[in-house]
Amino acid sequence: MNTVSKKYQSVPMRLPAPQNPRNPRVALRILLLGSCILALVAAWKGLGFLDQDAGGALILSSEREAQLQQRLRRLQRCEQYVLRAKSNGFYPCYACVGDTQIFLRAGEVWKYGISIRGQKGRYGNNWIAARGLNYRVQYRGSVQACLRQEALKIYHYALLPENIRRAVPLMRPPGNKVDL
Repeated sequence: MNTVSKKYQSVPMRLPAPQNPRNPRVALRILLLGSCILALVAAWKGLGFLDQDAGGALILSSEREAQLQQRLRRLQRCEQYVLRAKSNGFYPCYACVGDTQIFLRAGEVWKYGISIRGQKGRYGNNWIAARGLNYRVQYRGSVQACLRQEALKIYHYALLPENIRRAVPLMRPPGNKVDL
């Protein structure tokens, strides 16, 4: 006889339904994404470069518009310059084949360039003097006009007497890495 007393009879236990454990990384990502969205919305409201006109359309803020106008004025006040050797000596040569230095006599062209910020804005206070060069403005006008003057001078450098007397003439001034 296989009878089991009720005292020892097992009663099925009810376990709680299994729950999907939450991944803390997912929660963190959701929190970060939400924070980023809120930060972007808050930042857009406080952006200093955007404003709205009376009709609600986005426009540049008055400060940003002033910066644009200043930049456009500077683009009309460009200068084309030449850097010349102050004294006889060796100078870096980016146009030389094989050599990294070239001998220049005082007054010979090292580089042609343009700047909308002038000598100090382009090279700082000591860069030119530390390299033994002189900066001289050759032309003033719009950026386009200065680029034209620079191109003419770089390409015609090959014809200058100071270049032709070299054993191996250069295609462009020693300080110009590219034609333009």
